[in-house]
Amino acid sequence: MMGDPQPQTMQDMGPGATQKMRSVKVRVLLLALALALGACQSEAPKAIREGGFFYNEPDGLNTLDPARMGYRAAIWVGTQLFNGLVELDTSGAIVPSLARRWTVDSTGTRWTFVLRDDVWFHEDSCFGARRTRRVVASDVKFSFERICDARTKSTGVWVLRDKIAGAAAFFEATAAGKETPKGISGIRVLNDSTVEIQLVKPFAPFLALLTMPYCFIVPREAVEFYGERFFQHPVGTGPFRFGRWREDVELVLYRNDRYFERDGQGRQLPYLDSIVVTFLKDTKSEFLLFQQGKLDFLSAIDPAFQPQLFDENGHLRAEYRHWQLYQAPAYSIEYYGFLLDTTFAAARRLSFARSRALRQALNYAVDREALVRYVLRGKGIPAHFGILPPGFPGFDSTVQGYRYNPQRVRQLLAEAGFPDGKGLPEFTLQLGQSERTMAVAEAVQEQWRKFGIRVKLRQVDFPQHLEMVRTGKLAFWRTSWIADYPDPENFLALFYSPFFAPYGPNTTHFAHPVVDSLYERALSPLLSPQQRFQIYHQMEKIVLAEAPWVFLYYNVIQRLAQPWIRGFFVDGSDRLLLKYVWKQQGQ
Repeated sequence: MMGDPQPQTMQDMGPGATQKMRSVKVRVLLLALALALGACQSEAPKAIREGGFFYNEPDGLNTLDPARMGYRAAIWVGTQLFNGLVELDTSGAIVPSLARRWTVDSTGTRWTFVLRDDVWFHEDSCFGARRTRRVVASDVKFSFERICDARTKSTGVWVLRDKIAGAAAFFEATAAGKETPKGISGIRVLNDSTVEIQLVKPFAPFLALLTMPYCFIVPREAVEFYGERFFQHPVGTGPFRFGRWREDVELVLYRNDRYFERDGQGRQLPYLDSIVVTFLKDTKSEFLLFQQGKLDFLSAIDPAFQPQLFDENGHLRAEYRHWQLYQAPAYSIEYYGFLLDTTFAAARRLSFARSRALRQALNYAVDREALVRYVLRGKGIPAHFGILPPGFPGFDSTVQGYRYNPQRVRQLLAEAGFPDGKGLPEFTLQLGQSERTMAVAEAVQEQWRKFGIRVKLRQVDFPQHLEMVRTGKLAFWRTSWIADYPDPENFLALFYSPFFAPYGPNTTHFAHPVVDSLYERALSPLLSPQQRFQIYHQMEKIVLAEAPWVFLYYNVIQRLAQPWIRGFFVDGSDRLLLKYVWKQQGQ
């Protein structure tokens, strides 16, 4: 549902044209929500509230298993529960985590990791009477083999399968139901503290790849003890341990008293006693709870409240400046994807896969500047460039994408066989349950209508939406890509044909031999960063011409935190690191 109706012509709407009307609407909405929620809002136990961090996740959550942590809601929780061999610090640099140190040989293919000897898994019944045990090198081998085991059905199998020697053969064997007692040949446990990983070929961003949630380390005991329920009862090494989870209602994590990390003063992390996540889908109600002090931060601000909170320059208005505003250009891009693989029934039903001209026409028909100015109120950057977002390593402003061009739209529609949209059937664009994405989609819907392009909008719960995208059940959908690590390869992998979903991130099933070849060339560690970036720019230009997406905008991360929150930070990777957060006493 859209908070503010959009005018017929987006360009005709000035930034202050309806400010008074919007302000009245928002105040009335806040009063109505206060009356509705005041009677039903349940209080968390006092013991949790005093030292807890409270946030809401409107997109929902359907797993706590690292094998399926491919979207933000799961990653945010997973970051509190698990660790990998390495991680990104607050500056974005790769630093040790479970691994104390590592080396790589001169070929760039053999990596050796030496683990810390003071890391323990969360206490849990799966370990029997001893309740826990120390992390050892065999846990790394087990966790990586589990991701590559076809029976796990991990959405992250693409991360390791074609990179570690023997991983592809292991995947095929498990898919065929064959026993593989030796596991992946390229992962060798040298002793309890040392694991060696042999790559098939050099992979320049391999260390960055290991920062992904799919590479979190889990214990065999927990996976075997909980079986198919492991996704509901995770056991890791992270700063917080699992407490309870009532799906679509509440998730509670507690402080891990045995966590191995300490701050610069030698104090044990984390500082918080607990984390409480709620799953209220209505972002207007979420905002009200934040206003009442019942949430510690907001991950997104409902479009209905943007005019109330921010002036035309994107600054908080005076009456709201007691809140803390965190902003950063995001390592992400928002887009509408086309399924290009006509082996799927969904792609055969519509003309997108067969007509590049039609896909290009839809791109030229989007006025991105109007979307950012009037719908997003500056919380975005028009996607006028390539796939890489501004500020991301390798971004180049000379890579030019699509800009609003009515004349070109009409030419391309005629070329596609639909002059002025005649003969073009109405099609459906599916979205997740987000009012912001609906607001954007309704504005785009109106822009397309001017060219005779008719579209219906359909919303479903985000986990279900994501599953439908990955399994090829949709011809046209909205989603975004948030960088897993700061290397261009992570974005361009979305167009590498061996990475077709559901076993990889190529959800459009884009396939182009030149793009595949360029992608493989850019992986050489013998190339300088600038040489690799030039190759990625060539890939971007080909992808832009083929238009597998409708490019919308590059996001700007914007978070509101309560005045008592300390140690919170925001960067372009859109992480949620709560191990550094504490609450100011007396607030």
